[in-house]
Amino acid sequence: MTPFDIALILTIAAGAGSSLVFIGVLIQWSLRKARPSRPPRLEAELPQPAERAVEPTPETAEPAEAAPAQYVAPPATVREPVRIGLGLRKTRENFLARIRAALTGSAKIDDIYEGLEEALIAADVGVEASMKIASAVRAKLGNDNRPDAIRDALKAEIATILISAERRPADSGDAPLVIMLVGVNGVGKTTTVAKLAARLKAERGSVIVAAADTFRAAAIEQLEVWCDRAGADIIKQSQGSDPAAVAFDAVNAAIARKTRTVLIDTAGRLQTKVNLMEELKKIVRVVARELPGAPHETWLVLDANTGQNALSQAAIFGDAVPLTGVVLAKLDSTAKGGVVVAVADRLKIPVRFVGLGEAIEDLREFDAREFVDALFASDGAGEQSASGSYAA
Repeated sequence: MTPFDIALILTIAAGAGSSLVFIGVLIQWSLRKARPSRPPRLEAELPQPAERAVEPTPETAEPAEAAPAQYVAPPATVREPVRIGLGLRKTRENFLARIRAALTGSAKIDDIYEGLEEALIAADVGVEASMKIASAVRAKLGNDNRPDAIRDALKAEIATILISAERRPADSGDAPLVIMLVGVNGVGKTTTVAKLAARLKAERGSVIVAAADTFRAAAIEQLEVWCDRAGADIIKQSQGSDPAAVAFDAVNAAIARKTRTVLIDTAGRLQTKVNLMEELKKIVRVVARELPGAPHETWLVLDANTGQNALSQAAIFGDAVPLTGVVLAKLDSTAKGGVVVAVADRLKIPVRFVGLGEAIEDLREFDAREFVDALFASDGAGEQSASGSYAA
C-alpha cells in the first residue's frame, strides 16, 4: 500500500468521524428542540397554600373590652308602717293619766268609779258608753278597790264591746268585691281610698277605683295621682257627671277584666243634705242592678278628731245606706281615740281600718285586742305594740 492510499484512508476516516460527530450534535439539538421547555419561575406562579388561621388561645387572646355595666336602680326602701302604739300615743297619755288619777286619788269606791267615768268621757268614749262600762266593772268587782284589779276589769270590758261588734268581711266569690266609701267633706276619704287600693292590690290582686266624686273641683285629678302611686286602675268621667254612671262603668269594667276589687269613691257631703244622701242611694241601686249583692261592703270614713260628732254622722249615713264598717282616719293626731269604743257600742259597726299617718302604708287593719293592749300599755310598751295583724 502506497503512502497515498494511507493518506486517503485517513482523510476518509477523519471526514466520517466528523460527520458522525455532526450527526450526533444534530440529533441532540433536535431532541432538545422537540422537548417542551420548563416555564421560568414556575414556583412563583404556582398558587401558594393559604395561611392557616391561628385561633387565639386563652393565653394569647387579648382580653375583650368589657361592655359598660347597665345601671340598676336600688330597690325602693319600704318604710315600716306606723305602729299602733305610736298612733295611740296622744289618746293613751290622756286616758292613762286620768285613769291613774282616778285609781290613786281616793280609796272610796264611789269616787273611784266617778273618776273612771270622767276618764272615759274625756277620751270620747261617750257618756252612755262610759256609764255602761263603769257599771259593768263595778258589778264585777264589788267593793274591790285594788287599782290593778279595776284596771284589768276595765280593759276586759272595753275589749268585750269592741269584739262584740266584729263581723266577718263580705265574700263576693268569683265576682269582683265592690266596696263603697262614704263620708263628709275633709275626713280623708280620697287618701283612704288610695291606701285601701294599695293594700287590697297586694292582698287580692287587681283593683279598679271608680272616681264617683264628680262634684268637688280637682277631686278626679287628685285621685288619679293616688291611684298611680297605688298601681290601681281608675274609671272616671268629666266633672259634673252622674256619680252612679261612673260606678256603673267601673263595675262593668271589673266584670269584663275579671278584676278582683272595685273601690267606689263618693263625693264628700254633709249628712244633713237630703239630696246628696239620695245620690248615694242611687249609686247603690245602680250597682246592685249590674252586680247582684253589690256593693258588698259600705264603709264610713270618719275623722277621729271629730269625736262624738262621728256618731251623728254614722247614724245619718246608716239611714241612707247600710253601713258594714268604719274606717277611722287621722287616729294618730287626736287624743279622742275612744270614739272607736263609742262607734262599736252605739252602732254595732266594726272598725275595719285605722289611719295612723299620711303615707300609703299607714292604713292598718283594726284588731280589737291589740288596740286595747296598746291603749293600756305603758309608754315604752305602747310604742312597741303592733304586730302581725296590723301589717299593711
